[in-house]
Amino acid sequence: MPARRPTALAVAAGTCVTIALTALLLWPAAGRGQLLYRDFVSVPEPSLTSRTLGLEGPAPRAVPLDLVIALLDPVVPSGIFQLLLLAATLLLAGVGVTVLLRRWGPVATVVGAALATWSPYAVERLLLGQPPTLLAVSTLPWIVVVAREAASRRRWLVLTVVAALPAALTPVGGLTAAAAALVAAVAFRRAPLRDLGVVAVLALLWCSPWLVAVVTGHADAGQSDGAQAFAVRAAGVHGVLDVLTGGGVWSEGATPASRLRWWPLVVGCLTLGLAMVGATGLRRHRRLAFTCLVAPPVVALVLATPLGLAVMAAAQSVPGVALMRDTHRWVGISAMTVAVLAPLGLRALVQRAGASHRGPRRGLGIAVALSAGVLGVSLAVLAVPDAAARLHAAYRPVTLPSSWQRVVAAVGERHALVLPWQPMRSVGWAGPEPFLDPLPLALRGPVTVGRDLIVVRDGRLLRVGGADPESSASWARGELDAAQLRRLGIEAVVEWLGTPGRLPVTHAGLVEVLRGDGFVVWRVRD
Repeated sequence: MPARRPTALAVAAGTCVTIALTALLLWPAAGRGQLLYRDFVSVPEPSLTSRTLGLEGPAPRAVPLDLVIALLDPVVPSGIFQLLLLAATLLLAGVGVTVLLRRWGPVATVVGAALATWSPYAVERLLLGQPPTLLAVSTLPWIVVVAREAASRRRWLVLTVVAALPAALTPVGGLTAAAAALVAAVAFRRAPLRDLGVVAVLALLWCSPWLVAVVTGHADAGQSDGAQAFAVRAAGVHGVLDVLTGGGVWSEGATPASRLRWWPLVVGCLTLGLAMVGATGLRRHRRLAFTCLVAPPVVALVLATPLGLAVMAAAQSVPGVALMRDTHRWVGISAMTVAVLAPLGLRALVQRAGASHRGPRRGLGIAVALSAGVLGVSLAVLAVPDAAARLHAAYRPVTLPSSWQRVVAAVGERHALVLPWQPMRSVGWAGPEPFLDPLPLALRGPVTVGRDLIVVRDGRLLRVGGADPESSASWARGELDAAQLRRLGIEAVVEWLGTPGRLPVTHAGLVEVLRGDGFVVWRVRD
């Protein structure tokens, strides 16, 4: 029992810091209603259709997440599930790093938990509205812990699947977990080819929900503009340092204002330096540590060069490659590696300062250790000091208009066209931030809705998606032709009120079915 006390203290310290920082960053999200922020949207009573399975509509980028939410909704309402998923992105990361570092003492776990929870990468992915993507990165320390410490082969394989399941809620997450599981199997277990084959089969199983959609032919090839639209922002020395220290997300709206200044980047560079010190001190896996630390941001930076963009643009025509075009996702591997290695580097410096001394200087050692813990947490917070303010403004639950359920009922199982013709909505009752149209999650029939996203990069307007039909040009101008709608099999039109975009002025051949708070529903005459 005495031997376990330092480990228990280290786990408790790191866990408490993780919970405290998560609460500080996300407490406004804890309320009744739905979270409607960029890509992160949900609806009351989500529908269960072939679209939910990824067999209809756009490419299956939210499979099986939408299916899981729909199936669990009777037990765990979608709004509660959103909150749990959002909190899990930070809690899993912080506690996972804590467990991984528990034998290095409470200072290491406290600093590691802070760096994993409050990082530029985590904040920017959340500000992009992509908690599921961040959740995949948060499972990485758990996959490593399982590979390193599972006593038996069977236990290792079972726990690897358990650790990977949160990541497998999205296609990119499933692939990330698969790669991590294979690398961890080789590095920490020296797994034979037979076991690697088993891991590969298990990875295929947890990726199967979206692979089915790909195999059945429902996989869109990307567009060449997508490579430039979603490359990391790496203009000048400032941009390069931003990417190397966990930032550089492609969206200006998801970039914290503090990351545009120099001093948070200096803080990030100091933390990166500590991580390099930590990697240098490793007796084993030093090469792997440096690779995970440096390779992801360097590759992202190379792919942001003219030559790299040309290569990525050419590769977008290959189905499935579009999943990799958001190169900022890869930086998450480095960010998580920093959270693990920087505490080790700080600990090495503390030991040199005499924190490990006993006897008359023990009090001084404790003071140095406490100071090191405070310094490490400060480095995490100062790297993106406006994180809490930005996340508080972004993640606030809202109540949908009272007419929402009546709109869904009025459409029924009819094929619906949703206007204005654009993928994002911005309405007063949901706050100032835009959000992905959530109606397709609620409607029970086929839905035709704008999918092409307009991204501004270097003064250029880039259209990404390529899924909009030819007739969408007239819909974007606010023009409706009932005969055309009938030819396309569209039986109903739902109009959002108070959101950017043009709505039709005339509705010849349509009958108004419902005019509610925020919506109008029309039926196409036979």
